[in-house]
Amino acid sequence: MTNVVADFFKDREIFITGGSGTVGKAVVDKLLRSCNVKKIYLLMRPKKNHTLEDRLRKMKAEMIFRRLMSEKPNEFDEKIVMIPGDVQHPQLGITAELARQLDNVSVIIHGAATIRFDESLRQAIRINVGGTYEVLKLAEKLKNLQVLMHVSTFYSNPYLRFVELKIYQSPMDWKFCLDLCYRTDISDDMLDTLTRKLIVGFPNTYTFTKNLAESLVNDYKHRLPVAIFRPSIVLQAVEDPEPGFPTALTGALGLFILNAAGVLKTIYVTPDIRLDLSPQDLVTKTLLYYIFRTFKSYELDKQPKEIEIFHMTSSTHSDITLPQFNVVVNKYKIFEDLTFEKNFLIPGVFVTNSRFAYMFMVYLKQLLPGLLVDMFLVAAGKQPQLLKIQRKVFLTLEVMKPFMNNNYDCSGISHYKEMDLLLHGTDFNVDTLKYSKNLFVNVGYCYDMISKSREILLKEDPSTIPRAKRILKIKIALYRALQLFFAYKVYNSFIVPWMSEWDWNVHTNYTLILENSI
Repeated sequence: MTNVVADFFKDREIFITGGSGTVGKAVVDKLLRSCNVKKIYLLMRPKKNHTLEDRLRKMKAEMIFRRLMSEKPNEFDEKIVMIPGDVQHPQLGITAELARQLDNVSVIIHGAATIRFDESLRQAIRINVGGTYEVLKLAEKLKNLQVLMHVSTFYSNPYLRFVELKIYQSPMDWKFCLDLCYRTDISDDMLDTLTRKLIVGFPNTYTFTKNLAESLVNDYKHRLPVAIFRPSIVLQAVEDPEPGFPTALTGALGLFILNAAGVLKTIYVTPDIRLDLSPQDLVTKTLLYYIFRTFKSYELDKQPKEIEIFHMTSSTHSDITLPQFNVVVNKYKIFEDLTFEKNFLIPGVFVTNSRFAYMFMVYLKQLLPGLLVDMFLVAAGKQPQLLKIQRKVFLTLEVMKPFMNNNYDCSGISHYKEMDLLLHGTDFNVDTLKYSKNLFVNVGYCYDMISKSREILLKEDPSTIPRAKRILKIKIALYRALQLFFAYKVYNSFIVPWMSEWDWNVHTNYTLILENSI
């Protein structure tokens, strides 16, 4: 079958911001492996003591490109061009000479953003709104541009329970906010104080600034061929480039790994909240297909009434909840079979919708063990670590509360039937979606996720699994012994005295009853 996506990208020059991020690297890998592109220009922020050549070599060595290196070993070197710059700077910090290299760029993928939920408002606006503005200004200078795809998020309108394929009215004007963050007469403290009033309806600065950025892109729909892509939480790949290939030690996958490592022991979540997860390879495939589709839309209508918006979520394809996922992982002992060398405590998490129970378990099973370990580290002359990690885990879950206690719905994955028909039998097939209702409770899928995370993110060789399992068995035995010891102490200190007193009272009362009856 004709590969319409590969045909569209053939011999094209593409400019990507955020190419060093999780989605960005997956897109670069897919373009190089499955599309005969001409050039890919990556905007890369210079770093102290690291040249662009160093960063390019480091990026090339990343595991996500190992399949590419085996299939097309010269593709990366021949087609990747680093462009030094920064989305926070005017014209992205790109010099006039380097800008001329972009004259033949026909596709821009703008994915650069700060994804920190607790980012300061000033910094979040500068990157997520100001960066988008600079990309749009650059795009206006490119005479051969045919598509600019802005990567947003499905949660850019978190005050809604049903999200439509449209732009919603922003609570504030993006121009005003952009001007506000660059004003020197407003201190960071003052701006942070204003944050709570400015982002009413938004749980954090990330969703607020992504909403503003969408409004900004929408204002350019008659000036540039723009579109907006809204993926939900991006998790590991199902098949491509490898089954279970992980994203990063952040977000949802980071929480699963912390669970497997015995660091995260309790989660506060509403039981019926779905895990709205978008596998990384499906995000990549749909994103590239939507670029092709945007090109077709603007080819037919130079002045569209509405901007093209695309959703990639599992809301209509899977209803798996976190407690259900937890049952599968525990039932098949996946964390035990693929146990990590870097385990802290025994894998497993207590899921509750009781705030009291959650806080009690945080103190009992996370903070208390962390404190004890840190005390041993200090006694050994080393730096304490665990309490710092536990504090970060707790704060991360706190800022994620709105997404762990609310369901967000939509009409489903945009143009799914169309993609299923056109992409079947190609490198961009979305066949996985046909069985995705059971995907996240599939044991093989869970095994792939933990196995690849262990190998790629934690750098643990698969050959170390037998040894790690033996160590885990020892930890479990010690834990059971500790439980028995505490149970014995409780029994001996409280139950036995109480039973003795109860027996004495019963005996005394019984004696009195007999005496009175006589």
